[in-house]
Amino acid sequence: MKSQNLSMKKLKSKIQNNKLVLNLLFILLIQFTVNCQEVPGKEQKFTSLFTTGQDAGLGLGDDDHSQVYFFVVPSSYTKPFYLRIYDPEISGTNDVIVKKKANTTTKFSIYGGKESYTNKDARAINPIGNYKSGVLLQSKSFSNETQYNDKWHAMGPLNPKEGEFDKELKGYVFKIICEGNVGDDGNLYSYFFSSESNKNEAIEGGNSFAYEISFRLIDELNSKSHVYPFLNSNIVSV
Repeated sequence: MKSQNLSMKKLKSKIQNNKLVLNLLFILLIQFTVNCQEVPGKEQKFTSLFTTGQDAGLGLGDDDHSQVYFFVVPSSYTKPFYLRIYDPEISGTNDVIVKKKANTTTKFSIYGGKESYTNKDARAINPIGNYKSGVLLQSKSFSNETQYNDKWHAMGPLNPKEGEFDKELKGYVFKIICEGNVGDDGNLYSYFFSSESNKNEAIEGGNSFAYEISFRLIDELNSKSHVYPFLNSNIVSV
């Protein structure tokens, strides 16, 4: 027990002296689910999702400059909906700027249609192969435009039937990929899966999940964050 405590002390010391204490890449071969439309959810207690530009070093905490999230529209919902992105650009207020001025472009792309979710590459933890499977519905790139700083931008409207229907999830699945392109900065952003374009209005029965999460922890001593694995009959161990 003493040796175990000593190892934990060494580990804590190493983490506290590492830049990755704030930008954590969390990888497991199972789903992480949030039973709401806000990503990250308030109950998770971490500030934002995090994606870096292609020229950023590993010291910022993102190993592949890409992040995939899935959103499920329940089959009973038939109205148009929107994917709202908070602070999608990289210009300062909520972002990690490496030099004096941000030089990074981030691209957000929404996919639906056949195999947007069920393709095995789409659910892998690395952005390789056909992970951009499905039909590209909308895409928009952001750089350092100040008009998007600390504000929401709505992508849509989207038709629920444009997603890929999944019987087990009982709804239509959409995929959004955030890619860091040129630049060495880090983009901190969040999503809200909304029935309205100009405000965050949750869709009853909606859901969101990912197979890999890159996020920023709360910069407070003794703060705790939470992730929620989705366990089905195929999971035998964690």
